[in-house]
Amino acid sequence: MNPASPLAILLASSLLAGCGLLGRVLPSSSPSAAQTVAAEPGSAAPVRQADPAALDPQPPLEFRCGERRVELRHFGELATLGVDGKVFTLRPERSASGMRMVAVDDARTGIWVKGNSALLSLAGIEQPECRRVAEKPLFRAVGNEPAWRLDIGAQGLELIADDGASRAFASGPLVVEAEGLRSYQGTSAGGELEALVFDRVCVDTMSGMTHPNTVEVRWQDRVLRGCGGDPARLLQGEPWEVVELDGRAVADPARITLGFAAEGRLAGSAACNRYFGSYVLSGEGLRLSPLGATKMACESRAMEEERRFMVAAATVSGFAIATDGGLELRAGERVVMRARRASGPR
Repeated sequence: MNPASPLAILLASSLLAGCGLLGRVLPSSSPSAAQTVAAEPGSAAPVRQADPAALDPQPPLEFRCGERRVELRHFGELATLGVDGKVFTLRPERSASGMRMVAVDDARTGIWVKGNSALLSLAGIEQPECRRVAEKPLFRAVGNEPAWRLDIGAQGLELIADDGASRAFASGPLVVEAEGLRSYQGTSAGGELEALVFDRVCVDTMSGMTHPNTVEVRWQDRVLRGCGGDPARLLQGEPWEVVELDGRAVADPARITLGFAAEGRLAGSAACNRYFGSYVLSGEGLRLSPLGATKMACESRAMEEERRFMVAAATVSGFAIATDGGLELRAGERVVMRARRASGPR
């Protein structure tokens, strides 16, 4: 295979897209944005030749496929795939889901991207499953029907929609803050891209996970609605006082507490003894680890509440935030524990 140069790919993609990528170059004084080529004899001024990397409005996608590291870079309708020092020119191919692209001169070589994973084929030989290599975003939002994901990072806004078939990137977005709302506005190759992040609790319609933010993404006359932010933010902070166990009020809520700390650490008081353990948030919900505790003996009522607390904690599979801001820990659909912030109203 004779890999094409990035400049050749750029020019080819411009013709196919019918929009002239060269015409979208913004003036820049940076040496990396363009190269000055010596003027031909008799010409009035030097000719500025565009740097293909500077014309690419999206950062490359990097994947690790076993021991291989590959780079996928889009240029309009086409793309380049860098593997083992070689660069292949790719064209899109119809697929039922995700984004599939194959080499223009060998359909046995290509990549099929589905979200953060991909399948790579080189000359007909399937490679180990690929996983995307990317920095953790500053903020992430997700939605369903159709499935989409928005990452807000240091480079800008990245939207992946339609099970990976659609992708948009906007660098240097304008950030506007108002009470209860933050707006990110930028321009992608496919048009204006805006994300509205509301300070309003949101429950994911697919996983049932509760998130701290409700999100709307607007792109190409579409409005995508979903949830965003780290669910752990809703749990962490001031300790929670347990006011109810399995539908029965707790005698002294201040004696049964839940303290969700960073890095999955959990600690508090269980009516009599101090306990410690961990918690895990995943797509399947919330799980509390088996809790270790001190071995003090207390009066019988406190010991009974401690036993009930430990039993309930072992069954937790999810959580929700009630309309009054209280915490509900659930075992399936059943609420096994209700709590309020220690600093909140009593």
